[in-house]
Formats: sequence, structure tokens, C-alpha cells
Amino acid sequence: MPSTQETFQNQGYLVFENTLSADELTLLRESCQTLMDEPVDDGGHSGRHQIGLGEARRFLAHRHEELPGLEDFLLSKKIGDILAACAGDDAYLFNEQFVVKGAGKGASFAWHQDGAYVGYDHRPYFTVWIALDDTTEENGCVYLLPRDLAANPGLDPHEWLDESNELNGYTGDETGQPMTCPAGTVVVFSSLTLHRSGPNSTDKPRRAYVCQYSPEPIRNPETGELKRYAKPVAQAA
Repeated sequence: MPSTQETFQNQGYLVFENTLSADELTLLRESCQTLMDEPVDDGGHSGRHQIGLGEARRFLAHRHEELPGLEDFLLSKKIGDILAACAGDDAYLFNEQFVVKGAGKGASFAWHQDGAYVGYDHRPYFTVWIALDDTTEENGCVYLLPRDLAANPGLDPHEWLDESNELNGYTGDETGQPMTCPAGTVVVFSSLTLHRSGPNSTDKPRRAYVCQYSPEPIRNPETGELKRYAKPVAQAA
């Protein structure tokens, strides 16, 4: 049997079921709701994220320092253990955001590699995607395109789509593996793994928490400026 690290390298992702405790899931849901309840004064683009689409696709970003318990969760040994299972020993939090697709109008998200949004060369990192609601194809689940990370170690060409406010990195016929899962499931994938998500056609929002961890601080190679954060995660056992 291949190890979890070999599986991650061979397919570009791992799924961790029954990982979050009830208290941890409650923490994330309540944190998300706190941000959703805030007055929106920027046209619905709470968090002012470049790829937001108002109520159709909200990014509630970079607020973990203000919400009790959230930073402790993000830097916890549980996260360290999950990342170690994917081959990540040293890990640094550099980005986090709640992603909410509005009820009945939640926008889809085009195929892309997360690394394409960084804007300069960097080592591949891990995206930790946490389902805060039971996730289905009807409410906009994530789809992953399996990728052998050793055979395909780089970024693919992407183009900016003005009409949908996002990058697109794949135009082939593959539909990808749907990550339909119960709330509390954790999906970890490489920043090189192509993924997309469908629209939310249900009568309830679809919420997820996306936190990203790099093997070293990510800095602009020209200026040395840090990319958001570089907070070390507790080491795995």
C-alpha cells in the first residue's frame, strides 16, 4: 500500500474524513457567520478580494487575528499532522479566507491552479479546503483534476476572464473528481492541482474555509516583500 505522502504526490490531493471535532466545526461556522453579518460597504465584495462577485461569490479574507480561537486552530498540531501526511513538514500559514456561494445564485469558479494567483515564482504550497456545509454537486462542490506532481511540477498557462473575474487554466474535456462530502471534511491539494467549482443552485449558502500553507515564507523575489503571512504551524508528532 502506498503511503499517504506517495498518494498525495501521485494524485495531487488527499481527503481527510471525520477530522474536525464538533467544537472545531462550530468555531469555523460561527467565525464565518460573524463576518457575513458585518455591514457590507463595498458592493458586496466583503474582504475586497479581486475575484469576489458580491453575494454570488464572497471571499471573507484575512481576519483570523480578530476572531477568538481561529488563529489557534490555523496553527494547531492537528493542521500540522494533516500537512505532514501530505509531505509537508515545515509549514507556514500565508493565506486564509471563508468562501461563501450565495443561495440560488452562487457563482461557479473556473479551472485554475492556486499558484497562478501568486504572481511570481515560489515553491508549491498546500491548500486546505474545509467543508462547513454538506457539499454536493448541486450547491457548488469543488472538482479536482488528479495530477502527478513529480511528472507535472509547474504551473500551466492561465488567462484572465473579465466576464467572470477569474483566471482559467484548463479548457480540456475532463470534468474532474467531485469532492462531495459531509461538513467537517478536509480536502488538501497542491497549489499545482487544477480545480474548479460549480454554481450553487440550492436554497442555502454553501460555505467553505480555505487556508493555505507554504513550506517556507513566500516573498516577492524582486522586493523581498512577504506574501500576506508567514506563521509557523505546530510540528507534527
